[in-house]
Amino acid sequence: MSMNQNCRKCDTKIGDERYHLGYKECVKCSSVEPYSAHVVYPHKTGAYVQPVSQDTKKNLDRLDRRAVKVGGKMSAPTNLKEWKMPEPKPKVEPTPQRKVYYNHTSFSNSFKQTIDTYKRKGYVVTLNYLKQLFKRNRITMMTKNQLVNTLTTIHMMDRKTRKRYFNGYVG
Repeated sequence: MSMNQNCRKCDTKIGDERYHLGYKECVKCSSVEPYSAHVVYPHKTGAYVQPVSQDTKKNLDRLDRRAVKVGGKMSAPTNLKEWKMPEPKPKVEPTPQRKVYYNHTSFSNSFKQTIDTYKRKGYVVTLNYLKQLFKRNRITMMTKNQLVNTLTTIHMMDRKTRKRYFNGYVG
């Protein structure tokens, strides 16, 4: 066994560590690509180093969200801003509600007007009339719904029944 620790290509002395690992060339003359390393984080803490080729390392660093390149070296992100608590928004005092004065007509008066309008102008015109009364705040929503229900019931009757209904109604 030869104890020649010189490089095959440039004839310089190879270090003992390299020679004992079985290499016959110095680092400068070697054609073997040096290993690189990638840090793997399987969870928040407890990272470990994985030896990989340089191409693989570049791809892993590109894909890894924790790796940021600064000046050729890997380091933590430096462009993070310090989070500050936002200023509380001033509370807006609610304005007191004004007293609302209602000018509603009674149900019986509204009913008489509705029946008269229905007799003279028909179902659709009477529905529009009730809608306008409600919009102008002349009747309540409950009164409008009761009148529409009554009007629809009357309109769904056949002519003979409707005639009997109106003959019983004194208007």
